[in-house]
Amino acid sequence: MTDPRTTDSLMIDTAAPRFGRRLTGILRRFVFGRVPKLFDSAYYLRSYPDAAASALDPYLHYSLIGGRRGYDPNADFDTAFYRLQTRARQNPLRHYLKVGAAKGLDPHPHFSTYSYIGRYPDVMASKVNPLLHYRENGRPELRIADHSKRLPRTIPPLFGIPTAHQWEMPKSGQAHFKLTLLRTASDHPAAEPIKRLRLSLGLDFETVDQFIAVLARVPTGLQDVVQFTLNADPSRGASVPSLVLALNHCYLHPIASDGTRIIRYGEAILWDIRPIKPLVVVTLPDGTIQL
Repeated sequence: MTDPRTTDSLMIDTAAPRFGRRLTGILRRFVFGRVPKLFDSAYYLRSYPDAAASALDPYLHYSLIGGRRGYDPNADFDTAFYRLQTRARQNPLRHYLKVGAAKGLDPHPHFSTYSYIGRYPDVMASKVNPLLHYRENGRPELRIADHSKRLPRTIPPLFGIPTAHQWEMPKSGQAHFKLTLLRTASDHPAAEPIKRLRLSLGLDFETVDQFIAVLARVPTGLQDVVQFTLNADPSRGASVPSLVLALNHCYLHPIASDGTRIIRYGEAILWDIRPIKPLVVVTLPDGTIQL
């Protein structure tokens, strides 16, 4: 026979979060008002066990805890990606609804706010948030949502570099491209001195991990030639890069007859910009890169 005390305790433990959510829901309504339609409570609780086990109202949990941890409020809002576009401290979804959409910030790599509005004038006329319109009307109507073309600009290697020295790889339509690291390269009288050069790499995540692992093993001085064939991520493209290779104190050689180009650099820093807070994963001393 089941011990009734055990049964009661289980019932209390199961009911406690639901009861707590009702109480904190009152607090949430007082502090934040209504839950935005773009917040999917069922998705949020299903995706994050700590939120499901919490006695906090789901949206209150997101506003106080989840947003800072990078939790997504729905399947079409990528908090980590959104935070690469803004330094706003408030919860990302609230920022997008109040400010971000009007500024053309994109909530997900697969959704361009301005592109959606431009493609469908009725969305602009309705004054409904573009992502909300897409979720409630656009997707069921099979409307097109273009990929984001916004380049995150919240990391050091993206500041103060002339547009001519910001290169995106792969180029449009490329499925892959080659990149070669060399120990040395002969001087060229026409080499152009460049203080900083940035290569934005739109790679699939498997290629990213392989690339980082190989670079981390490259010996000091680049004693051998190391060649990579890098696969592009068609869902991202270089405009939404997964890596940024920042080259400092460079000499840019003219384009060779075979279309390749050599760049000598004094330092190369590889940034992984997939996390909420971008980080340096590899730093290389002076060497040469061939594209």
